[in-house]
Amino acid sequence: MTISLCFSQTKQQLIDSIINVNRVESNCIGNACMPSSQYKRFQKLKKKISYKELIELSKHENSTIRTYASIELIQSNKGNVPELLLTELRKNEMVETFVGCTIDVEPISSIIYHEYWNKIRIEASRIKGNNYEQGLAIQKALATDLTIKKLDRILIYSEKEVYWLLYKRTFENRKHTDGYLSRIKELAFSKNNAYAFDYLKKYYSSEYSEELENYLKSDFPKAKFQTENEIFYLHSFIKTLLEIKNEEFKKIAIHKLRTEDVWKSRKGWFYTTLKKHGIEL
Repeated sequence: MTISLCFSQTKQQLIDSIINVNRVESNCIGNACMPSSQYKRFQKLKKKISYKELIELSKHENSTIRTYASIELIQSNKGNVPELLLTELRKNEMVETFVGCTIDVEPISSIIYHEYWNKIRIEASRIKGNNYEQGLAIQKALATDLTIKKLDRILIYSEKEVYWLLYKRTFENRKHTDGYLSRIKELAFSKNNAYAFDYLKKYYSSEYSEELENYLKSDFPKAKFQTENEIFYLHSFIKTLLEIKNEEFKKIAIHKLRTEDVWKSRKGWFYTTLKKHGIEL
């Protein structure tokens, strides 16, 4: 249910000033790692608004306001994170960000997912112990946290294409229930999703060995990789083919790159992978 609220002049002035800059900036920007003025504006605003007003801002038409409000709901443990993620997947909007020394444009859905993903990783790492023990605690948190499981299910079954990094996270977090297998196979073999493919190779290499090999030999050479997401999938498949250390698969990888140009927008990244395996195109 949407809440309709009127903000006081002071609150509205802060909202307007945040919208005017229209960028999500962090509490650590530049070489000095200082909170930005934009970040401080939202900190000032959040002290003036109620929980209901914060909820309303998480549904605001402006992407920057919506993102700041969603982050606050997640950090304060007041937000319905699966609902926030679903909303942003449907909207499929990007927002400009400024973190450290980097200005970027990111999907809001990715920001929401990673805000919670990082939150539980940080909480898990606070246990007493060495780096190895802390690493195990983080792995356990990602494998067992109920909210992350809900978020990953939403991503796996999303009808819209999901940002590549979110697919990477969800297939690395844990082994999912076998009930997801049909959808994961669809992503891997029909949608050319390299992260779903890697998941099947990791957890079901014997059960699906024939399908995995057939994809690399027959389907991959014919597959079209055109979007930004698909360029990341292509790179992952090239890595997989080369890491098998089989001459036939090596030829498939090289032929694919020689006959298509789309990857050249990320050529430095691909050349680094090829160099690692002693290959020059």
